[in-house]
Amino acid sequence: MKVKILPAIFLFLGSYFPLSVILLLQDVSDATWKQSICWSLHDCTLPVLMNPGRSLTLFIICLISLAFFTWVLKSLPADHELMVKEAKTVPNDLINYVFPYVVSFMGLDLGSDGKFYGFLVFLIWMFLITYRSGQILMNPLLLAIGWQLHELEVITSGKERSVIALAKTKVYPGDKLSSCVIHGIYVLTKKE
Repeated sequence: MKVKILPAIFLFLGSYFPLSVILLLQDVSDATWKQSICWSLHDCTLPVLMNPGRSLTLFIICLISLAFFTWVLKSLPADHELMVKEAKTVPNDLINYVFPYVVSFMGLDLGSDGKFYGFLVFLIWMFLITYRSGQILMNPLLLAIGWQLHELEVITSGKERSVIALAKTKVYPGDKLSSCVIHGIYVLTKKE
């Protein structure tokens, strides 16, 4: 199964949610940060944002995308069965995708048109790279919510194969699992 373009965009933007929170916090004015902590609701004021249109829009888009991303992972159809012969966890591959994301936010000033639009071009470029390479599911948010990348030797449809798989549970030799193949990556769930 290949991810269609619109769901792929949501999956991609969902992985940027933690960084949209960082941008939102960086956009809070210095005067707001200097105020004392608000202990009662009737005396509180909302934080003042320096670029509310940009920071809130990015935050809301990423939040909606994260909700969609989580829903998609929970509702993937498990249309294949497989038996694991050998399993090897690959801990570093998903984390390698973090560095371009983090570096892109260094020195980003939402108030500077050039930096903001340059950042949007960077996002589009990163999306195209991950989508075209079939790596749309390989994002750092998966690590944060407990998914792990595996290299597996499996038997599926009567054939032995070497596959790359994502699973939220531990995978051991002898496990019988259900799977859905997306862009060549097996997304595994325990058989019920």
